[in-house]
Amino acid sequence: MKKWLSILLVILLSVSVATSLISTDALAHERRDVGKYQVVVGFIAEPAIEGQKNGVDLRVTSNVSGESKPVEGVEETLQVEITHVATGVSRVFSLRTIFRDPGHYTTDLILTAPGVFRMRFFGNIEGTPVNETFNSRGGGGGFNDVESSADIQFPQKLAEVREVEGAARGALSAAQQAQDAAKGANTLATIGIVLGGLGLIVGASSLLGGRRRSGR
Repeated sequence: MKKWLSILLVILLSVSVATSLISTDALAHERRDVGKYQVVVGFIAEPAIEGQKNGVDLRVTSNVSGESKPVEGVEETLQVEITHVATGVSRVFSLRTIFRDPGHYTTDLILTAPGVFRMRFFGNIEGTPVNETFNSRGGGGGFNDVESSADIQFPQKLAEVREVEGAARGALSAAQQAQDAAKGANTLATIGIVLGGLGLIVGASSLLGGRRRSGR
């Protein structure tokens, strides 16, 4: 009897953990009705970590006679504009299907900055116009913000892509300023040489003119 009770407890615990994981995943996405369709939006990998391969996670279903069915062909008619809210940088991406998973779409991303992101899906689904904006949680939405990888790096913390890029830009800017300064110095030196040469010519001309007048 005790053995069966132990087995039952293990099963219940497993179900509880699985349910918790499913709930967490569901909470990391936002579900919304768009006309007769339902869309679920988030990141493929949650939590979304800066610098890691990720992607948009979009599921589209329709309710037909009380049954939810996946909607196919959306990659041909719908696009997504992704915006990093802090910087205002945005870009439009095409969607692609996920193999052997009808109604499931993504676009591959490597998110290079942490913070709040916005996804705007526009176009149409089977002729129904779509222009829907989804924000990550920091912007009041339902899917996770992108997190910095610094807190989970071990044993050494590495520079993020944005930090390396910033350092590279700073170095290039300094080099350009130095080059411009060198060009300016060379220009001034050239002008000085030309002016000096002109001075010598003028002086020599004056000297010759004076001698000729004295000879007369």
